[in-house]
Amino acid sequence: MIRNVLIGYGALVVVIILAGIASAYGGSGQGLVVEKQSQNSQVYATDPFRLEPGLAVAKMTHSGEGSFVVNLVSAMQEETIAAPEKIKFSEDQYGGSNTEVAIALAEEAGPVTISRAVSIPVGGKHLLDVKADGLWTVEVEQPQPSSAPRTNRFSGDDDTATPFFSLSSGPKQINITNPLEATLNVSLLDRDGNVVKSGLANETGQAGQTPASAITSTVDIPENSVYLFNVRADGLWTIEIVDAE
Repeated sequence: MIRNVLIGYGALVVVIILAGIASAYGGSGQGLVVEKQSQNSQVYATDPFRLEPGLAVAKMTHSGEGSFVVNLVSAMQEETIAAPEKIKFSEDQYGGSNTEVAIALAEEAGPVTISRAVSIPVGGKHLLDVKADGLWTVEVEQPQPSSAPRTNRFSGDDDTATPFFSLSSGPKQINITNPLEATLNVSLLDRDGNVVKSGLANETGQAGQTPASAITSTVDIPENSVYLFNVRADGLWTIEIVDAE
């Protein structure tokens, strides 16, 4: 597993390389710890770090009261990597020039603790574009689980990449609750970051429509394997998995 940890605060910049971090799934990898100044809604481009193609999970915290925006950028050319402060970050997930790809990891306001699962299309050096007005942390991991518990219920109140869980093949019923009837979007991903089913709950409350407080979907699981949910939410939510009749 590759792990990259970035911590923003204070006035000093300290870089520490940690090699051979053991993962919970028996893998190994390397980590990068960076301390950066973060105040007055400043925007920072972090030092480059390596990611492989496939699933990546970003865990993020912010203690400020203002905007917290994080974009993950893949730089394709060495001269671009050498001068990250000159990169023009794309606003689209797959926009930008031929030399970069930007993936939105966070667009929040105020204190938050969130996580996001994304698929890395191209391996190589990456960096983070961070806007924050207080202490922030970003930890990017690339787990490679070969097994996981058979958990069938999850809950939260914000953007969350759930823990990995095992599912057997065949039809499953996914029951999702949205008690506050807030914005909610849920996707099922496999352990490699591929989308198995998107739009399990895609409730925005736009155009005068009130999001549903309960959503039920049936998904045909292609194989016995390890999966996770990627949840984007503005309020409380629960997910329960049961065998479909």
